[in-house]
Amino acid sequence: MIPTPVTTLTQAQAADVRALAAAAARHDGVPPLSEAYLLRLDQPNAATHLLDRGASGGLAAYGQVAADGAAELVVHPDARRAGRGGGLLAAAAEHGARAVWAHGDLPAARALAERSGLPPTRLLLKLVRELTPADASAADALPDGFVFDHFRSGDEADWLRVNAAAFAAHPEQGRVTRADLDRLTEQPWFDPKGLILLRAKATGDLVGFHWTKIDPAEIVALPAGGRAPAGEVYVVGLAPEVHGRGLAGPLTRAGLRHLAARGLPAVVLYVESDNLPALATYRKAGFTDLERHASYAVGTVERT
Repeated sequence: MIPTPVTTLTQAQAADVRALAAAAARHDGVPPLSEAYLLRLDQPNAATHLLDRGASGGLAAYGQVAADGAAELVVHPDARRAGRGGGLLAAAAEHGARAVWAHGDLPAARALAERSGLPPTRLLLKLVRELTPADASAADALPDGFVFDHFRSGDEADWLRVNAAAFAAHPEQGRVTRADLDRLTEQPWFDPKGLILLRAKATGDLVGFHWTKIDPAEIVALPAGGRAPAGEVYVVGLAPEVHGRGLAGPLTRAGLRHLAARGLPAVVLYVESDNLPALATYRKAGFTDLERHASYAVGTVERT
């Protein structure tokens, strides 16, 4: 049960990983691999991939260690309780993992982290809110001097500038490159009108954005009961020079208006638990907790 490390997956191997992740998501109710990790399945030499084949040759467990030392791991539901999680964690540590994400922060993941002596270091919250007809008809209500626009070819450099400034302290979002942006805008779900830009009216300078996402696979439990498709508040960013100008609320509502106008009954978003200003904005807008995603620090992990 020692995983095999590779730096480039074949198409068949990538398909096996996606099938494994889908099986785990159906069983656990939460996807085990985030979007960035899934995108790297098709990128040569973008990460270290750990493949654990079962006795039958099928993929029993998988791990990915990104260049920044963050890792994500998943064991097939039929191959659990056999030590594979511990072996995968040890292999990830051997290949440079400094942190490991536990999506959903499920009891089994917490137990493995505790047995391995891994302390939690970050908590990412997934919030949900139902959309209403009022969201679809909400007015812009922007302070004077600002105007909404949407993304077009040629806006890439300005978007990267504002994103880097807005997320300078964020370990992932602040490092988005032009190649990363191009990969995202090439995804089937990308809609340039769903990437709402905020500009200074006098100069046309980009000072903020609300990137929305509509993924048909995003089906969530609603606060009032039942399940429904949901759009996503993908990223909201404001340049530091316009903080405190009353723009966060209108920018958030502009994205909700876009999603509601497309008939979606709900919206989700991810936010760091210690980002108190953003949490206050989202709580005020009616968002409630849906999922918890924890990152655990990885030191020396012994095989069990």
